[in-house]
Amino acid sequence: MMMQIAKAPHMRKKRTTFSMMMELFVCLMILYAVSLTFYFLKGGPRFTNVQYGLYALQNLGIGLLFAVLPDLLWYLSIFVQMRADYFHVKIKEYFYKVIHSYSYITGLILVLLLPIGLEWYEIAISAFFATFVAKLVFGGFGSNIFNPAIVGRVFAQIVFPTHMTTYLGDIGPSLSNDVAYNITVGATIPGQVASHGFSSLFDIPLWKMFIGDYYGSLGETFAYVIIILAIYLAIRKIIDLRLTITYLVAIYLSSLLMFVGFGAGITAFEGAFRYVLMGGVLFGAVFCLTDPVTSPTSKFGKVIFALIAAFFTMVIRLYTAAPEGVAYSILIANIFTPLIDKCIKGRTDKVLIPYTASLVFLLAVLAVGLAYGCTNTGVSL
Repeated sequence: MMMQIAKAPHMRKKRTTFSMMMELFVCLMILYAVSLTFYFLKGGPRFTNVQYGLYALQNLGIGLLFAVLPDLLWYLSIFVQMRADYFHVKIKEYFYKVIHSYSYITGLILVLLLPIGLEWYEIAISAFFATFVAKLVFGGFGSNIFNPAIVGRVFAQIVFPTHMTTYLGDIGPSLSNDVAYNITVGATIPGQVASHGFSSLFDIPLWKMFIGDYYGSLGETFAYVIIILAIYLAIRKIIDLRLTITYLVAIYLSSLLMFVGFGAGITAFEGAFRYVLMGGVLFGAVFCLTDPVTSPTSKFGKVIFALIAAFFTMVIRLYTAAPEGVAYSILIANIFTPLIDKCIKGRTDKVLIPYTASLVFLLAVLAVGLAYGCTNTGVSL
């Protein structure tokens, strides 16, 4: 074998945070492009498919603009008491800070987390709030303790709940006989399940739930696309699949026990699979839970973090008035991140602590689903 000989120094190409974030941005744009195509082709009640597609485009533009706007204003402080001959240097520094704050990624994730029914100003306010309150107030990118896009999503849910719908404008005669209109009437599937019971979870054919041929938030419905992107991002080491897989498996097993408690029999396996596909579970597991800034750094810490999020997802979905639960559960888990790192990181001689904690939280997640199923036996499926 011929060896290539060269004089030092020998340079190795290093992956930067910027390059990794750009790959993530491209993946999110691919998911958005699929959603945009869906709305341009599918349309909805009282509006044509072109109008739905244009609204999806508008939502993206508004989300990106108002997520970046706080950065553009915040970093103007760079120019305070600046010498005239340093203007060109400050300009470069200004745009460097704006670009490397990655708020446009926050805006894109937020748009994908929201249904199409919000007004443009509601998206604008939510995006601005996400960047300013959840990121800049804490010191900017890398210092925030909460996922900014999730904060924006929860803000929109609390402040503009009546417009969190999957249709545009007031509901009226449907332009289509598609089952998705008939069962949701503007609500997401979790909302429909909360209103009409778990039987409505089976109203959409399973293959439609997998390919995303139904209405929900812009980025949460296309399961097959999210899975493909998750595999790519994991191979590129941009996300850690420990978080994603732990979260999804825990929710699947918990919902499986719930359906067994219902007396669903063999249908429990399909019901649990549908439950994982329902709402923002898959999207949150891939693009939100894996945020390296707001999740633990240790391997065991990531597992415990994901189990905590799964536990609160099931609790909120089953025992509260919030039918989705994913966004709230991730924010709650974010609170535990510093504690998890403090208790586990660097303590390789005390493996009993992370093993025990993981087992306890896994059993807790399973117990939530089993308890709900056993106390609600005879649920019609």
